[in-house]
Amino acid sequence: MDLVYDQNRKAWAGASGYPWVSATAMHPDQNFDAVRKWTSPDKGTVTISGSVQKGSAEGDGIVAAIQKDNVKLWSSTITGTTAVSPSGVGSVPVEAGTEISFIVNKRGNMNNDHTLWEPTIRYTAASGSTGSVSAAAADSPVSAPKAKASSAASVSVLDYGAVPNDSTDDYPAFVAAIDAAKTQGKTVSIPAGNFILSDILTLDSVNVQGAGKFLTTLTSTDPKRGSIDLKGDGVKLGGLKHVYKTTVSRGDGANEKNSITVRGAKNFTIDNVCVSKSSTAGIMVTYGSTNGKVTNNTVDSTGADGIHITGGSSYITVENNEVRKAGDDTIAVVSYIDSDARPAHHITIRKNDVGYGSKARGIAVVGGIDVLITGNSVKDTNMAGVYIAVEASYNTRNVDRVTVSNNVIDHAGIAEPQNHPNVLVYASQGMIDNVVFSKNTIKNAAHRGIGVWGEGTIKTVTFEGNTLINRIGASTVFSKGNIKLSNNIGF
Repeated sequence: MDLVYDQNRKAWAGASGYPWVSATAMHPDQNFDAVRKWTSPDKGTVTISGSVQKGSAEGDGIVAAIQKDNVKLWSSTITGTTAVSPSGVGSVPVEAGTEISFIVNKRGNMNNDHTLWEPTIRYTAASGSTGSVSAAAADSPVSAPKAKASSAASVSVLDYGAVPNDSTDDYPAFVAAIDAAKTQGKTVSIPAGNFILSDILTLDSVNVQGAGKFLTTLTSTDPKRGSIDLKGDGVKLGGLKHVYKTTVSRGDGANEKNSITVRGAKNFTIDNVCVSKSSTAGIMVTYGSTNGKVTNNTVDSTGADGIHITGGSSYITVENNEVRKAGDDTIAVVSYIDSDARPAHHITIRKNDVGYGSKARGIAVVGGIDVLITGNSVKDTNMAGVYIAVEASYNTRNVDRVTVSNNVIDHAGIAEPQNHPNVLVYASQGMIDNVVFSKNTIKNAAHRGIGVWGEGTIKTVTFEGNTLINRIGASTVFSKGNIKLSNNIGF
């Protein structure tokens, strides 16, 4: 399989995002290994060093191997985060053009198979000259971030007592580092490794950066109080993974149980973060947050929505995220009459890859104004792939001016007896108006193609230039609204 370099992820990746190989880590696909190669410049010997370990203890493990051309030099099954050093790979003879391959293969499945591996090859030429070559640097245009102490621009959590990869609570050290960084106007730096947090971590107008979303892990130990809260002006979070040691039922949906909660922040950024498990939402944007970016993140196995925008939040861009196995909608814009002073508005949802076993809808607007949904891929959701609605059961606000363009909605509405179509516009109260579906590909519906219905008021819904490939159930059910159709295929 040919890999293409993804500038946002800083990794070489397949068309589906897997397998991928970065400067310091690798992840296999369900059908393809992740492979990094080094080619010998001439005759000589090589000595290989550098440990390998899984990025998390989740999943069923990986098989790591080192191979010389077609001969296996070393192999090990790795199921946990304990580092393993390859054996029997000293003084390996090589010729000009000999390939040394570093291979990561799945065991049963590829879930949670990201693997930390930064091998180094010490090459000794036949003439006797030597040199060390990082295999990571040889095949990747980026270098691994290194742990560092405070500098002119940053404050390290290590300087305040945080210790990676042990069982000690690092929460006090993180709070102290964040306070110091805010006072000094510096960035908080978190090196690679796993850090333990016992309570909600609040970031107020500071920039917090890890070494990479598969290198730095923050593990919250209290399933009811583990959110990373963002507030203030200009707050940033990036380059790390946030997990819960254990989770509890969604229950009341308290924000304290989210993975990340944006609480009224403005000019905020959440970029290159991995969310793995949460009791409620993965990333919640609420309390009137404005001018924010949620970009290049991986959200997996949440108890509620993957990414949820509510509380009258506005001017939010959600772009280039991957959301899998969400406990509810993958990405949702929701506005409530009872609790929101105004609807969420001016929301852009662009170029996201979502679905893959998520329990409810793909991309949903349930009350909101001026929402653009464009260039996304939605696949394998239990309910509708794209859902535009006003719901009486949650007393949500009206919908106005929503554009859904250039998306691919594939095999949605899987759950029975709900039997949602791939695309559903639905009003059980209030009003929906000025909704435009343009140039979308809507295919492989589990039960039916497109539906527009409900007891509320549905005004103008336009379908123009869409392609519908429907083989099961009705292609379209337009039982409500002023439906305008032009240049569609398959309707």
